[in-house]
Amino acid sequence: MTKIPPPRPLKGPRLVRFLSDLALADGEVSHQHFSERLGRLIDLPDSIALSRVHGQLVTMTSAPGPATSAAVPTESIVAEFLKVRTTLVETIVDSFTPGAGASWLSFPRVTASTPAEEMASYKRYQMFYVNQQREIALGINKLRADVRLAVCGRSARLARLVVLDTGLDEALSAPAQNLFAEVPRLLGKRFEDLYQRHQETIVDRETDDDRQVWSQPGGWLAQFAGEMQGSLLAELEARLQPVLGLMEALKEEGESA
Repeated sequence: MTKIPPPRPLKGPRLVRFLSDLALADGEVSHQHFSERLGRLIDLPDSIALSRVHGQLVTMTSAPGPATSAAVPTESIVAEFLKVRTTLVETIVDSFTPGAGASWLSFPRVTASTPAEEMASYKRYQMFYVNQQREIALGINKLRADVRLAVCGRSARLARLVVLDTGLDEALSAPAQNLFAEVPRLLGKRFEDLYQRHQETIVDRETDDDRQVWSQPGGWLAQFAGEMQGSLLAELEARLQPVLGLMEALKEEGESA
């Protein structure tokens, strides 16, 4: 009999690794033909936009950007990044703590007053996740714009990097949003799987299904809440990568000065 090898640990962004651990993503993601895959993400208008960005990079002079941008201390940029990141992390964590966050951003709970048709429906959990995604995107988009403005005047090299970052953002924004939109759909499969397992356990044990214990430690909904929180934190990390890239370039510029 052929022995099936154990699955290899997935190397890649935390979000992909997290979903893979939940058996929601394909762990055998190949990085071959990367340029072909990237080409499928970028349509004709995006290609034209990137071509224009390339033209800007070629014609840019060696002069730095506006002097006002250079006046922003590196420490201030780092402080803003840490503040935004901390706020977003706290918003995510608080949303899973009853009474800690804004009601419209709170993880849905099962109570005695919850309508029966909503108790095992994923719809409201999906809406919760989408609302969280919007908050994350709004916070990071503003942060990214602020960091671009702060670093573009430091040197010609950083000015070119900002132009490139802006062009890539415009070209890949829609495909990236489509990919992030898949996450709540994948989590929906996980929700249904956990609920199905719970139902099977109830039948096997011949016990009543006490919905009040779903969200208690060890309950299937409590497990799902923890997994959804982990997914949001991993997605936050993934969305912050472009900003981290700009800040790393700023750090290297300071070290080489």
